[in-house]
Amino acid sequence: MSFYGDIAGADAYHMARGNAAWSGIDSLKEAALVRGSDYVDQRYRWPTTCGRWQSMFAGERTAGRAQDREWPRTGAVDYSGNTIPDSEIPTEVKNAAYEAAFRELVSPGSLSPDFIPSGHKIRVKVDIIEVGYSAPVEGDNNMPNRPIIPTIDEILAPLTFRPGYGCGVSVIVV
Repeated sequence: MSFYGDIAGADAYHMARGNAAWSGIDSLKEAALVRGSDYVDQRYRWPTTCGRWQSMFAGERTAGRAQDREWPRTGAVDYSGNTIPDSEIPTEVKNAAYEAAFRELVSPGSLSPDFIPSGHKIRVKVDIIEVGYSAPVEGDNNMPNRPIIPTIDEILAPLTFRPGYGCGVSVIVV
């Protein structure tokens, strides 16, 4: 199986945070770690303006397409410009996978539930009570079925970027 980190690391991570629900047999924890690692790799991609998807992690996979996971990466740097060695899987990536795996162990499939667009309700009315929900925005990477987990976003923040958001050359005309 391919996942970030290891059982011992996940056990220590969750013990330090008092996550008592991180328990059970190792095979279930491993399966949760695989799904949690899948979430980390898949959630942190961004569609470019030309319709191609790009990793939000700097650099390229060290072994290219032959590599199962997004990490390790060649040419990766953190948000301070510190170089990440080509063979390293950063602690942030492992911790994010541990967080995602916890959610998957407690509620399998919760990170990637199926979504049927025709079943999406924007307004619901019962008698005189009416509730409105926001509609998904076209081109939004936050798919309506994919949960947004601030804890994981914040763990990975030092390693991620969004192409075209506040980067590049600016021209000011006076």
